[in-house]
Amino acid sequence: MGLFDFLKKQKISEPVVRKVDLDLHSAENFSSLQELYERYSGVALEKQLAISDSIENLDWNVDMSAGTATFGKHLTFPIQMLGSVSHQSNTWLWAWANSQAQISSDSLTQAFQLKAYGIKNNISELIEEKISAINNEGHLIASIASGMFKNRFYYAGNYGAGTAFFTIDVTEEDLMEQPESVLTVFPQLIMTFELNHRKALTFYLIDKGFKVFESNESLTGVSAKLTVIAHFDEMNRMNNLESAHK
Repeated sequence: MGLFDFLKKQKISEPVVRKVDLDLHSAENFSSLQELYERYSGVALEKQLAISDSIENLDWNVDMSAGTATFGKHLTFPIQMLGSVSHQSNTWLWAWANSQAQISSDSLTQAFQLKAYGIKNNISELIEEKISAINNEGHLIASIASGMFKNRFYYAGNYGAGTAFFTIDVTEEDLMEQPESVLTVFPQLIMTFELNHRKALTFYLIDKGFKVFESNESLTGVSAKLTVIAHFDEMNRMNNLESAHK
């Protein structure tokens, strides 16, 4: 069974809400939204690609008071609301600052924890109620949440005037069981978003269970099933990705 394949067989059931606490004392510390994105972008994109076939073309609906999202007729999950992007003003509004949406307090836990992380590490985008969203800030923030909070992927739902971003609680398969996905996911990532290729790949390989070894011009990831070697130019842009199965 592939990652998230169980969704295709899911039936209507009572959503089970799991605890989503973030331990600020043990959490890795980064000082900018860009650094956080580079930390979690690889594993977040892998989740999004895996889930897209299951729900991408289904109608969706959010019950704010219940804190759930339903896709099609048979898939209902507990969610955490992150925020929304206005198509008119191109701004991001955090869910905890949206007084008109009447969002359940239980569905704001994750957004508030990200705010607390921002306060601790002085990241203004996680603290301010509203920020500019002309550079995919909605997807960046949602990707960070998807990676930082385990067993979650995010959904971007277009509702006409804007796009709502929320994470969905599921039980995912172990990402480490599919080391070869690095070879397809990471090239897509660096073609879509601007980031430090070397840093992002290092974190992604670690999340996938690889041991990572670095030199000036290359990075080698070694797992039980696969060895990956990436080569970089002087600006840390990847220019070649090789692999060898064991």
